[in-house]
Amino acid sequence: MVLYGILLFRKGGPGGSADRFARPALLLALGIHTALIYAETVAFGHCLVYSPFELMTMIAFTLSLTYLIVELVTGEKGTGVFFIGLALIFQILSGMFEPEPGFAAGTSLLQDVVGLHISAALIGYTAFTMSAVWGLLYLMQHHEIRANRFGPLYNRLPSLGLLERMSATAAVVGLVFLSIAILIALFWMPDTVEGFSYGDPKVIATIVIWFIYAVALAMKYVVRVDQRRFVLLSLIGFGAILLSMTIVNFLLSRFHDFR
Repeated sequence: MVLYGILLFRKGGPGGSADRFARPALLLALGIHTALIYAETVAFGHCLVYSPFELMTMIAFTLSLTYLIVELVTGEKGTGVFFIGLALIFQILSGMFEPEPGFAAGTSLLQDVVGLHISAALIGYTAFTMSAVWGLLYLMQHHEIRANRFGPLYNRLPSLGLLERMSATAAVVGLVFLSIAILIALFWMPDTVEGFSYGDPKVIATIVIWFIYAVALAMKYVVRVDQRRFVLLSLIGFGAILLSMTIVNFLLSRFHDFR
């Protein structure tokens, strides 16, 4: 986080120790985090998605992983401090309050279909959230330019084209993992989860979210709509996610309490 912070607030151009070591440091942290998640999954005997502090370490991992993918695709490191900093907060809270595991013998990760489904959906929704953040930064930058204001926000943020590309890349990552979560739900969970229904509002809402992002990405890469329209359409998809996680989850869905 410190290295990415130096990159954001540096006075000069690219180069220097922070520029050279930020990505290797992130790769090292992700490698250690992967080993930690594997060890804790074996120790707890299930995917780390069944308690708030288990979820926090998974969120920290998915934030860092999605950011790394976007950075590798775009080459832009200027916004890394925000996402890596947020991941750091989640991981500190998880490490402080996660209970000691009771070791489970002979538990197969592949048997935890619900956990795999939630894990894939978590990565997907995290990527969509990051896409929305970059999209909002795009709109803020766009407003600054149209208002002919070139202050600190303009100087610190990447260009409009790069922000839109980062938002689109994160949306692609989100769509891939949400597709995995949907496939698991449709083909494996009917025999695993009691009360599963294809007509459940949560299932329908998730498919609608998938469709909105699929249309947004098709409009960008096939129809070649302008950047602002893609950003606005992807933000509509994020609004649908918020509705799904609030109204649909708590008021309408009948089986999405996996206890």
